[in-house]
Amino acid sequence: MGRVHAECDNITNERFKHNNYYCPDCKIQHELAPTILEEQNSVFNASVVHVGQGSSHQVNGKGIQAAEPKSGSLVLIKGPTKQSFVGYDEAISLFDYFFNESQTLPNMLSCNLIIKAHCDQGSVDHALELYRHILLDGSLAPGIETYRILTKALVGAKRLDEACDVVRSMSRCDFAVYDILIRGFLDKGKFVRASQIFEELKGPNSKLPWRNYHKAIAIFNVSFMDYWFKQGKDEEAMEIFATLEHAELLNTISGNGVLKCLVEHGRKTEAWELFLDMIEICDSETVGIIMSKEGFFGEKTIPFERVRRTCYTRMIASLCQQGNMLEAEKLFADMFADVDGDDLLAGPDVSTFRAMINGYVKVGRVDDAIKTLNKMKISNLRKLSIHQAT
Repeated sequence: MGRVHAECDNITNERFKHNNYYCPDCKIQHELAPTILEEQNSVFNASVVHVGQGSSHQVNGKGIQAAEPKSGSLVLIKGPTKQSFVGYDEAISLFDYFFNESQTLPNMLSCNLIIKAHCDQGSVDHALELYRHILLDGSLAPGIETYRILTKALVGAKRLDEACDVVRSMSRCDFAVYDILIRGFLDKGKFVRASQIFEELKGPNSKLPWRNYHKAIAIFNVSFMDYWFKQGKDEEAMEIFATLEHAELLNTISGNGVLKCLVEHGRKTEAWELFLDMIEICDSETVGIIMSKEGFFGEKTIPFERVRRTCYTRMIASLCQQGNMLEAEKLFADMFADVDGDDLLAGPDVSTFRAMINGYVKVGRVDDAIKTLNKMKISNLRKLSIHQAT
């Protein structure tokens, strides 16, 4: 069987002949991904219900009016912005079917998707079976993402000893995996064990790559900050905060972790000061954290003009959820600034249009929602025609 597209390794391999795994990328992407027009229609149908001729548009007071999900398709469920893949069982069946039929070698991306599907379903043992099969066969090598998925699932299932075994089997140390493990022990009240792991990673024989060492230590410290806050010992938590290096606070990964911890535990002054320090380098996650609690910063106004345009989608989504359509409209209009210029593919993506449509519906401006839907169709058809022409 030849390659279907550049991302899919459909390579016949006799050694995989008798197991149950294959590379499903092409088939899954083809069957699960909606077309542009289907996506547009789902956005509108999920947000607005038109009742009779000459009547006003009505909105489901509990959220969106969700369409009946099709098996194996991407659908909107239970709210204006929530999405979920339905049909994990179908994906797993396809994974089994295609390998047995085509006898192809899976790539690691495909395996990770199925491992995550098993974990999301609570079938951690099935995920471990696939992981161990990959190790035994030797044709593929589990990557960092594999270990993050498995460690998170095992910690969630309170199987910490098994999580330690999986982490120790990593060929190279990843601080995110160890942070999941440390948080797991802290959440279970095993402070001493968590501290032992931290000290091992911090010591002279640390397994951490030097280029990530300071970032990793900052992230581990955030986990202990969070622990002390949850124990009601704010003084201990803030002592850790005081030891963090300023350079690490201005790194989006560690800085976002600190900011999230401060916001979640009500440290308004420190969180606002850190956000202002980070604002020039912040990403969409930073914006999501700072806007996660409406009214958290009281009368303070977020200086949107200083935030990078790459964060606009997240800001618009948050503003629409809060019903602040005036600010959302300003940012939305700014995203069209380059559309008529040199960048013909510029402009908001479907998720941004969806946020605006749901925002308008939320505040009762259904006519504006319809106008935005029509604008989305024009924008996406334009992008599609340019893509096809090139």
